[in-house]
Amino acid sequence: AAVAAAPGRGGRTMTATWSAMPMIIVNMGGEMMYILEQRLDAQNIAKEKGMRVLADVTRAMFNPVFVTELFRPQATYSVSSVRQIFDRLAHSSIMRLNESSMDKLYDLMLMGFKHQVLACAWPGELMHVALNHLGELAVKVGDSEVAQLVLTTADAVRQVRRA
Repeated sequence: AAVAAAPGRGGRTMTATWSAMPMIIVNMGGEMMYILEQRLDAQNIAKEKGMRVLADVTRAMFNPVFVTELFRPQATYSVSSVRQIFDRLAHSSIMRLNESSMDKLYDLMLMGFKHQVLACAWPGELMHVALNHLGELAVKVGDSEVAQLVLTTADAVRQVRRA
């Protein structure tokens, strides 16, 4: 997916502003996958069933239509809109979370993302974190079709970095 930069003041581009959503969703999504993997393991969910849940959620998160929309130059979504995205992603598999569990999952994701942002010395490091999440997901997902969706998203992140 091609990524365009919006014109800013003085002829400069505002790539950083317009590329905020991919960084938010990819990094929080990476956190979500790590947390789900840990919770499925802690609850002794059968390995095959757990892998199916992770593959289903990853497939939804990196659906080409969603990714194309995500990387379109746009203003940052509201907090409630971001939450709604993750509510839908979390329920895109056979797994069901009650409201309290979803609240806890989202709080952990947000806490992890805030930690990542604060640990970055410069904005470009957040893209490195996103690429790290994507690389790990591509390996862990256990489904080559889903891994390819993840790698395609990693390519889109790299395009943002070059813009």
